[in-house]
Amino acid sequence: MAIRSDSFSSVTEVTAFTRHLLDGHGAFDTITRPTLAELEKFIDRASAVLNIALSAAGFTPATVYANAVAKLACDDWVTVRATKFVELTQRGTGWSADEGSRTAAFTMQEDANAFVESMTLGFINLGIGQGSGKLSDGLAFTGIDAQELRADPTDSSLAQPHFTRGQWDNA
Repeated sequence: MAIRSDSFSSVTEVTAFTRHLLDGHGAFDTITRPTLAELEKFIDRASAVLNIALSAAGFTPATVYANAVAKLACDDWVTVRATKFVELTQRGTGWSADEGSRTAAFTMQEDANAFVESMTLGFINLGIGQGSGKLSDGLAFTGIDAQELRADPTDSSLAQPHFTRGQWDNA
């Protein structure tokens, strides 16, 4: 098995942080804890969450992947998350809010959204465009002074204002 083509990071990058867990092995394999297949799945899962967060922010993950600087930042984010998963396969100190707790690794979705939000302006400045799925799509200026200037003043299929300006102006 191998990591997906749309995943960030690599087994090598995660191994650099988790080499102490290999117990004499040169690399993750079928008998290490976690196994190589499990590590690859950790990378794929973290990458999937990041790709969804990128898509929610209007970026196409492939365009982020194509930009070397942006990809490096995303690689780092996935490497850290996959490393947390690897560490979770080892004995831990418990599931409390205390230091050394294992619960801190389970905030991946919130972390991905915060990461993408903090990187959005940087990605845009690197030339990575946002798609048409922005929240502002569909908004239109309707602050026209006079009702008769509107393009749709008699279109009964659209919601019309209840009142018009100057309604109570007495001559």
